[in-house]
Amino acid sequence: MATSRHNITLDPEVYEEFCRYAGKKGIKISTWVNQQMKEFIEEEKMIEEFRKKRS
Repeated sequence: MATSRHNITLDPEVYEEFCRYAGKKGIKISTWVNQQMKEFIEEEKMIEEFRKKRS
């Protein structure tokens, strides 16, 4: 799978706190963001399907 790079803006305090907790578990921010995006997409698709079925 090919990957693409993107710059994101994060609150420095939130980023530092995330790194502190995620580092203990071996989680990288890119992996976490990617998973969150996949979950968001899945939820949005489910909402779209629900709306289509309702109409």
